[in-house]
Amino acid sequence: MLLEIELQRAGCDPVCHRVETPAALTAALERQSWDLVLADYHLPHFDGLAALAIVKEKGLDLPFIIVSGYITEETAVAAMKAGAHDFVMKDKLARLGPAVERELRDAEVRRERRRAEEALRRAHDELEMRVQQRTADLKTANARLRTAIAERRRLEEELLEITEKERRRIGLDLHDDLGQQLSGLALMTKGLELKLTKRRAREASDAAKIHSLVQQAMNHARRLARDLATLELKGDDLPAAFDGLARHAAELFKISCRFKAEGNLPSLEANIASQLYKIAQEAVTNAIKHAKAKAVGISLANGAGEIILTIHNDGLPFPNLKGPSTGMGLRIMNYRASLIGASLEVKGGGPHGTRVICSVPLEGKK
Repeated sequence: MLLEIELQRAGCDPVCHRVETPAALTAALERQSWDLVLADYHLPHFDGLAALAIVKEKGLDLPFIIVSGYITEETAVAAMKAGAHDFVMKDKLARLGPAVERELRDAEVRRERRRAEEALRRAHDELEMRVQQRTADLKTANARLRTAIAERRRLEEELLEITEKERRRIGLDLHDDLGQQLSGLALMTKGLELKLTKRRAREASDAAKIHSLVQQAMNHARRLARDLATLELKGDDLPAAFDGLARHAAELFKISCRFKAEGNLPSLEANIASQLYKIAQEAVTNAIKHAKAKAVGISLANGAGEIILTIHNDGLPFPNLKGPSTGMGLRIMNYRASLIGASLEVKGGGPHGTRVICSVPLEGKK
């Protein structure tokens, strides 16, 4: 009764229930929720430490204040270590109100902290679940992307193979079909020239001109057939192959075409050398046929950890490209570059000309 009166003096409106045995305390704790426990240290059949143990066993975070007529310093320390929040001497009950208010505030702070920690734990678990789901989604998307890349690479290789087979077929047709017909036509025009010459006819000179034109067409068809039917790079001397390509283009198209090697050029894998050679072939052909170039330069240089192939011409201006062109020739060059892990860039050279730059990272420098 004294404790209840003291709490009322402190401004509280307490609802109190007194127990004197462990069973009664257990029953009271199970019956309803309480805000705090005030315990005497010594009772005939019970004591404060035993009461504190029951509260702890229940997992309740209730302010537990010991109120005793006499308690030694050692006993007070033991009670605090056991989990008691405070102790008040019966001859100083004026401390009870402030002690209760303080412990109720602290208990509320602990409850708020536990709620915050629980909310944080739930948020963490939810985030972890989302991360796991997102990771699974990314793995699935990555697997699909790898499959798509592999399929695209297969299709690119198939397209190149089909393109080269078609070129060879056209080259063989030029050689075996058109070439034979032109040969027959050349023989017929030569025979006609001889007959007209024998008759001293004025048309003999016209027949000679026709024979000469047919002969030129036949030689041109033979060179085209050879270029189309033999696309593979022979040998592993890429500079020599480029030099041969330049000399052949100059002879075939009657233009200026030169090759220049810069720096110490390492040996390249056969597939890389072959694709670079075919890219150069395509770029030179485009420069002559589409840009109407009169001068073409081919250079191969050893840059900072990469081999740089450059083909430039003085032909018609070419627009700067933001992405891969839809033209078949440029598309095939891009395909060839991607097969060897190279980058391909096509630049307009100002009012005249175009530059095609293909950069291949050297092994260990990627």
